[in-house]
Amino acid sequence: MEDFGKTEKKLGSDYTKEETLFRVWSPIRENIELILYERKELDEKQVFKMEKKEDGVHELRIKGDHKGKFYKYLIEGKIEITDPYSVSSAINSSASAIIDLEDTNPKGFRDHKILKNKNFSSPIIYEVHIKDFTASLNSGVENRGKFLGFVEEGTSYGDFTTGLDHLKELGVTHIYLLPVYDFFTVDERLENFLNDDNYNWGYDPELYNTPEGSYATDPTDPVNRIKELKTLIMKLHENGFKVILDVVYNHTYKAENSNLHYLMPGYYHRMTLDGKFSDGTGTGNEIDTEMPMVRKLIIDSLIYWIEEYRVDGFRFDLMGLMDIGTTKTVVKTLKDIKPDILIYGEPWGGGRSTLPFEKMSLKGTQRSLGFSYFNDDFRNALKGDNNGSYPGFTQGNPKYKWSVEGGIVGSIDYNSTHKGFTDFPLESINYINCHDDLIIYDKMKKVFPDMIEEDIEKLNRFAFSVLLTAQGIPFITNGNEFLRSKNGIANTYKSPITINAIDWSLKKKNIHFYKYFRDLIKMRCDNPEFNLTDPKAINEKLKFMLFEASKNIIVYTIKKEEEGYILVVHNGKFEDAYINVQDILNFLKSKYDDDRKTLDIDTMLGLDGLEDENYKSNLKEIYIPYMSTYVFNIK
Repeated sequence: MEDFGKTEKKLGSDYTKEETLFRVWSPIRENIELILYERKELDEKQVFKMEKKEDGVHELRIKGDHKGKFYKYLIEGKIEITDPYSVSSAINSSASAIIDLEDTNPKGFRDHKILKNKNFSSPIIYEVHIKDFTASLNSGVENRGKFLGFVEEGTSYGDFTTGLDHLKELGVTHIYLLPVYDFFTVDERLENFLNDDNYNWGYDPELYNTPEGSYATDPTDPVNRIKELKTLIMKLHENGFKVILDVVYNHTYKAENSNLHYLMPGYYHRMTLDGKFSDGTGTGNEIDTEMPMVRKLIIDSLIYWIEEYRVDGFRFDLMGLMDIGTTKTVVKTLKDIKPDILIYGEPWGGGRSTLPFEKMSLKGTQRSLGFSYFNDDFRNALKGDNNGSYPGFTQGNPKYKWSVEGGIVGSIDYNSTHKGFTDFPLESINYINCHDDLIIYDKMKKVFPDMIEEDIEKLNRFAFSVLLTAQGIPFITNGNEFLRSKNGIANTYKSPITINAIDWSLKKKNIHFYKYFRDLIKMRCDNPEFNLTDPKAINEKLKFMLFEASKNIIVYTIKKEEEGYILVVHNGKFEDAYINVQDILNFLKSKYDDDRKTLDIDTMLGLDGLEDENYKSNLKEIYIPYMSTYVFNIK
């Protein structure tokens, strides 16, 4: 593709009461006109000629107050498109909207305080889809499946909290929202919103800077969707949460019919030598992040979401397809604006790309750069394959013990046999499952289809106990905390709402599991030993203990800042285990030069959650039930 240079001008529409300025970039188009619609019905219009500047920007100033009107661009008198820089739109992305952003701010939004979370050094990320969270009748929410419904307070299923109150009770720190930008595969009309088949995760981007209208209580009003999303963000902030947005700058839902391709054919997308769309995403096309104006589009969009919506972080879909040069520029730019921003992504693509392998943003390229990647090595070690019946460590497979140990230390270069992809543990997003692939409850059922429910629950407890005691950033998906199932369907991106909506009755049904899960989070938050950020401290404080018959058992200690240790035992065998106390004393002597002769030890975490049981100093061995984690405090 020819080098068309770059403009630093602000693109899109810029509204004031006196005039509205429109700018769109296309050096190869000679004739671009603006279609101005008076009403949301798009039935009354005027057409204005835009002026092409030397930098390839087509500009138009229209005097007067045009707030509440809509517009499109008309290319060469033939093709109508929306503005790629739209900040809002008519219903179903049918036209771009002219708005005054001051009208979109809920009362107090611009100066509301974003609390410094006491556990910010190690976030606990909670992944959730807006519609999933409250679409079910048993959510107790009035605005089901909507931005506003997400943050309604005082909701419940019987005596059990739901929605926002549930999140506060659970104890997570960061709420990661699946796509809330405008996507194309859901009908935004109110009458169709809760139709069972009117569903999608949202990885079908249409307008990157416009909120999705179906989540608004009035999708025909371009101000409403913004105001309600800002309300959601402000409410989460006021309740002590950080907010992370899912961004999908790797492809467009439409390819040859996208507004970007119509403006600049072959520029915004990677193309093969024979002129076809490169498909590194598996969706039919991929964005060419190496192009200067593509990079500008992405960075402008991210800055807009930070400054206008005050979000706290981004999760990058298929980040591997962003060239590492752009990734570094993005991270530096955003951290200059918001130093504590949380940036992470998927270090892979979804197919064969024309982007050379050495330019991809893959595991290891993030070292010491201040952003994180999903740790699929740790994930696979914990649960085996994603959608099949092959087991991992938490299903009794000893093959993965070494890899799980690597995940436990945050995938740093811990020693000669545990070499990871991170320089710092916070570069690792530790997870067992996410919206993609089988949710972990269904995975356990697939590995053990005949196992009794009590043991399936026990395996889930075991899996999350390993995850939530590991160094790094833990990540869970909505419903993990009460054994959510998706009926064994691996990818429910367009499955019916009846499959995807959270069934809040599961919280009541699995309340003992939920309380255990909540205890895991509390234990992690209350004990800084599980949140070590310095790799040197991990090497010095965290030591693995080997003992006889430890084939699928992991035992390690973490030296506390003050006197004592935390002892963690993960019994990954389908039989009970016993740890000799003298072996522990010998281990403390060899690793920490600790000369103690007896073991004064309390149970912190047992089968049912947090405990406070003191073992007698003359105890000879410690009992660990099959497929379980026990955590002890050695005084």
